[in-house]
Amino acid sequence: MPKLGLVLPDEFSHVSLNRTLEFAKRADESGLHSVWKQEASGSNGVATLAAVAQCTTDVQIGTGVASVYSRSPTLLGMSAATLQQLSNGRTLLGLGVSSPPIVEGWHGMAFDRPLRRLREAIEIIRQTTAGGTVDYDGEVFDIGPYNMTLEADGNVPILNAAISDANRSLTGEYADGWLPAFIPQSSFSSHVSDVRESARNAGRDPDDLLVAPWVPTAVDDDPDRAERRVRYLLAQEMAMGYNEQVNEYGFGDAPDRAHDRFRDGNRDAAVEAISDRMVTELTVSGTESDVRDQFRRYSRDGADVVIAMPSMEASVAEIESLIDSLGTIADST
Repeated sequence: MPKLGLVLPDEFSHVSLNRTLEFAKRADESGLHSVWKQEASGSNGVATLAAVAQCTTDVQIGTGVASVYSRSPTLLGMSAATLQQLSNGRTLLGLGVSSPPIVEGWHGMAFDRPLRRLREAIEIIRQTTAGGTVDYDGEVFDIGPYNMTLEADGNVPILNAAISDANRSLTGEYADGWLPAFIPQSSFSSHVSDVRESARNAGRDPDDLLVAPWVPTAVDDDPDRAERRVRYLLAQEMAMGYNEQVNEYGFGDAPDRAHDRFRDGNRDAAVEAISDRMVTELTVSGTESDVRDQFRRYSRDGADVVIAMPSMEASVAEIESLIDSLGTIADST
């Protein structure tokens, strides 16, 4: 059985920041492994996690994910070191290259050389979180020498939200873990093997990598009601661009139809466009017993932590119930 984490519902789920903090406290009290804060065009992920660090005691806190375009590598390192101090060593730095619509349309930057930028960012972040002098001469960044004045211990794990084959290879070579989303269960094991093999080829211990997939999750005594929640989340995520990723796994035209219908405002039709196979391959839902069994399959296939993504249409009571169920499932191992 893997450890269990939670993607914190936030403004995309129509809840306030104060409510997001309440969810984090509940996850901490329920004994979950980690909570993760998304960041796109809403609240600042690092600032929110700083508040989470102050109202929790044991749960690990993760950026999910911090873009290597929206912050400089040194600022990412400074942010990680700061969160590490505020949380007493509970920080996980989830990194990603984001996407052209966010990088270019929201941040006004060119989406160029993403993998090289990511690799150099990881190397610079490691120098920054180690403290002392930062000095880096790369193809994308030329930094320093300068001194990091905040006390840092260099022990902030970096997880890469890699999608492509090349990026998964980079994960094994440079990162401390893999933070994937929307990987079909039938492909998950082989992708985990690829990431660990890349680490082995780079002279690293593949067992040191933390594999932590994000998985749409709903728990309910009524399995149909739970399935409806994950179908909605899939439809919304297809509309946010993940249709292009999952198209590579042979789901036919369902991802694109869900994308188009959701974007056109026809959300019911978008949910209907999600195929049964997409639900089976990309989500976990049902009773506590059902969900426990599905999480065990992820563990069997190489996951160390499964990070549950609640539906963005779930009510506060449903999210609270999910957190409690995750705690119960985690306790049963």
